[in-house]
Amino acid sequence: MNEQTKKLTYTALLTALTFIMTSAIKIPLLTGYIHPGDGAVLLSAYILGPFGGMIAAGIGSAAADYFGGYSAYILPTLIAKGSMAYIFGYLIKRFPDKNILLSMLPAIISMASVYYVSEVFMYGNISGPLINIPFSLLQGVFGCALVFILHKPLNRFRLKLN
Repeated sequence: MNEQTKKLTYTALLTALTFIMTSAIKIPLLTGYIHPGDGAVLLSAYILGPFGGMIAAGIGSAAADYFGGYSAYILPTLIAKGSMAYIFGYLIKRFPDKNILLSMLPAIISMASVYYVSEVFMYGNISGPLINIPFSLLQGVFGCALVFILHKPLNRFRLKLN
């Protein structure tokens, strides 16, 4: 299998994994839900790098919102999860010897910030969306734990493309 076919196949598989992990387990909130899909978002960036991870994470997460009945969140999710994957993928590619957890922190903060700004525009006030920030950060922390557990086996099996 040539390299381009391998990247395309991994991108499709990680898009599907992101969709499934986002859709399968949902804990409902007032304005949406939290889920373990951020683990797949970060894994996409870890395996595919910044650009491939951004595509897989953004499309998989946005598709989960679309099919889950949260169509108002499709664009914010595409931007939030895509930027989360891009930032994490960029940082681990640029600084491969640094602690992987330090690379995840800016990505999670970025995701929570994008959702906050989006909800400010959606709801028309700046105080209402503040309640969702801790849940977004908690969801990101669970995603970090998943990647932290899986990154060494992924390296051992050479599943990292970037």
